[in-house]
Amino acid sequence: MKPITKQSDKKTAFTIIELLTVMSIIVILIGLLLPSLTMVKRYSKEVKQKAQFHSIESALEFFSSEGEYGRYPDSNGLDENADHYCGAMRLCEAMVGQDLAGFHPLSHWRADCTDGASTQLYANYPAGTALGPDDTTNLKARKQPYLPPDGANAYRLRDLYATFGAFNANAADLFVLCDVYNRVRNRATGKGVGMPILYYKANVGNTKHDPTGASPPTASDSAGYIYNYWDNEDLVNLKLPWDPTTSHPLADPKKFYDTITNKKITLTTATPATTGWPYRQDSYILISAGFDGIYGTDDDIFDFEK
Repeated sequence: MKPITKQSDKKTAFTIIELLTVMSIIVILIGLLLPSLTMVKRYSKEVKQKAQFHSIESALEFFSSEGEYGRYPDSNGLDENADHYCGAMRLCEAMVGQDLAGFHPLSHWRADCTDGASTQLYANYPAGTALGPDDTTNLKARKQPYLPPDGANAYRLRDLYATFGAFNANAADLFVLCDVYNRVRNRATGKGVGMPILYYKANVGNTKHDPTGASPPTASDSAGYIYNYWDNEDLVNLKLPWDPTTSHPLADPKKFYDTITNKKITLTTATPATTGWPYRQDSYILISAGFDGIYGTDDDIFDFEK
């Protein structure tokens, strides 16, 4: 008797229910994984931003130790001619010069990039005569950039903003150092670039700090405040580069002073009683707008730990 072999002509395959089950599992796994990937990406950016701050801090220490200057650059919002020249611009000038060729010791920290008279110190300001590559007198006087120009992340104001608010038209050619987040699109190239890094120098001879922002100082006088929120107020008031109708929360003096307040410290003075004291009250503060590109929100990055 021959054995009977029965062969099925049915082919093995997944059913629709099995396919839907597998696809559902994949979707669930992706849903669980994406937030983690986003968190890792944001954390890596935060680490990179803090590393950039560390580089700037080291460069500022070198700058302040130089005999020709001997202190951190000021961050006043107005220059000696009452023109608008903010803390972020002064930081860039100190670190790489206002044409990225290095700081000039004769600088008066002026928006017109002169020595206070008629000598043009930097090449990029259109109101003056551009410096030629053979202008050895000027170039020999320069300090080597305290940050490598190719890694300083410096961009002109016109690369970031369409309008310039209180700054005059020529200020469009002034540089600022930008953070590592690519929230802004370079208006000339379309490349993602960061927001300007805000720089505030402490007025170490002062003792006033009011977290309520009840009586903020003026642009031309710190009125006894350790930090003056006006130092970058003109820049912050340019609003969002991609939405010039929306303001930054940090434009509010109360928000600024509350943000930089170390609430672990409580001091009582005659008038008024002060709760809190500013971080880094003896040096300076750096602020990045963080992942969202908005100053005064929870993801801002500072050169101190809150």
